[in-house]
Amino acid sequence: MKESSDHSSISEWISSIEDGQIRSLSRAITLLESTRIEDQNRAGNLLKKALARLSVADRTPVIRIGISGPPGVGKSSYIESLGMHLLSLGHRVCVLAVDPSSRLSGGSILGDKTRMEKLSIQPNAFIRPSPSQQVLGGVTHATQSIMSLCELAGYSVILIETVGVGQNEGAVADMVDCFVLLNQPGSGDELQGIKRGVLEFADVLLVNKMDGVTESLAQQTLQSLRSTSQLINHSLKNYQVPTLGMSAIEEIGIAESWEAVCKFLEQAATEGFLVHKRKLQQKHWFQKLSEFYWLQYLHTAKHTTSIRNTLINEIQSGKKSVVEAAQEFTRSLFNR
Repeated sequence: MKESSDHSSISEWISSIEDGQIRSLSRAITLLESTRIEDQNRAGNLLKKALARLSVADRTPVIRIGISGPPGVGKSSYIESLGMHLLSLGHRVCVLAVDPSSRLSGGSILGDKTRMEKLSIQPNAFIRPSPSQQVLGGVTHATQSIMSLCELAGYSVILIETVGVGQNEGAVADMVDCFVLLNQPGSGDELQGIKRGVLEFADVLLVNKMDGVTESLAQQTLQSLRSTSQLINHSLKNYQVPTLGMSAIEEIGIAESWEAVCKFLEQAATEGFLVHKRKLQQKHWFQKLSEFYWLQYLHTAKHTTSIRNTLINEIQSGKKSVVEAAQEFTRSLFNR
């Protein structure tokens, strides 16, 4: 009886998300983000129902955009300006803004809603700050699952803001249709530590802060970045990554940056590259969820506790090295 009741409540929950009830969507995201074992079965059932509903519905494909860049480059300011522009075009906009996590509580500590005041009060915009949970780039096991819920809720563009920038943070490129990389005016090193490996992920390159005292320096960075980007072969054949200057504060170049995204998506769709990217997104999602479920099992299965505690004691007493203990622990899991 309880299982039937839970099945019914989840179906009602899914329907309320589909009807655009923000509180239901927020509660569902909180459930998906939970690492508590007791929440995992319910989260899995909720997600399965949501995916089943999405698979039978005749929907316009949602555009998924990843936005990254070094700290201080103005990602939140750009996302707010872009979000307002998208609303003016008739889109419904979802922002998944990943905040650095507190090491103590695991919660987010910056709060992007306070940095996107105009966008956060718009009826057709939804901003969800999510803790990165100490994962590089902020891409957790739940990120793609959350995107599916936002798609079910009727948002037509999903913007994912990542933490920092680096080759590991490029993992977000595996789960979006277009990856936008923001750069800021440089000093001696015009690219501010942006490595070639990160540039190779980018589908659109932007230089922010083309205004005020930084405008001249931004122009220099723009030229340097254009020269560098020409040396990089994009995965989409015959596609040259556009490099544009913009100012999030002055709202200069925002429309042009969206046009660049649309041109990339149009070419990617025409040449079948977008279908290829969606398949890669499914593969990446499978890997992330599998890793999460495996780690959950590893640390909670009753038969692993005594083995793990024994090996930790042997490491601390000097009887075994960390390598020996880790190998023995792994073998014990597969030899059952």
